Amino acid sequence: MSDIPHSYITIANEFRTEYIIEKSHFIATIAPVSTEEEAQAFIQRISKEFWDATHNCTAYAIGPRQEQQRSSDNGEPSGTAGKPMLEVLKKTTITNVAVVVTRYFGGIKLGAGGLIRAYSHSVAKAVQEGPKLLIAPRQIVSLTIDYSYFGSVERQLQTLELPYQSTFTDTISLEIYVEPSFVSELETTITNLTGGNLLWELQDIRMVELPYSFSTAEE
Repeated sequence: MSDIPHSYITIANEFRTEYIIEKSHFIATIAPVSTEEEAQAFIQRISKEFWDATHNCTAYAIGPRQEQQRSSDNGEPSGTAGKPMLEVLKKTTITNVAVVVTRYFGGIKLGAGGLIRAYSHSVAKAVQEGPKLLIAPRQIVSLTIDYSYFGSVERQLQTLELPYQSTFTDTISLEIYVEPSFVSELETTITNLTGGNLLWELQDIRMVELPYSFSTAEE
């Protein structure tokens, strides 16, 4: 099982949130990216969109284990923007994402601690509220059964919240997406439900997209 790819959490699509503190306006834009080139292109696009902002601070993490990381304070005091932004990504383990926090200065200085909290909060808010995906390996199982067993098998798959697709001919063929470690237990369960009257075949392991949600603690 060691060659099974790692699962990871990412953002489903580009998403934007806003946060105002002491008259400073913070706009966090987060997006899925798969390469550093995509991250840089996204950062350039958002920076161009908010060309008149006081700062466009950035962070990104790429790879199943966030192997590639980079951040920028973009003129804010060193360590008060990009690094705390990246720390939120690291803390939540979300990856293959880039985030730009745009700041329009409101005339009241926040201080180093205030900036760290504001930039961290902006990213945490975007990560928490944005739609997310779990990218995870799933064993594809081909199951063929008679019509008489379909009701009980379908109820079992729905109870276990296992995604599947059905094809109806003279028999019923199901393509089931199963967590690799659960395949053996599922085979036993379905075998018992059908009294062994089934055709069970393992196909390949694929990375699939599954909805995911979690909450992040505010800094």
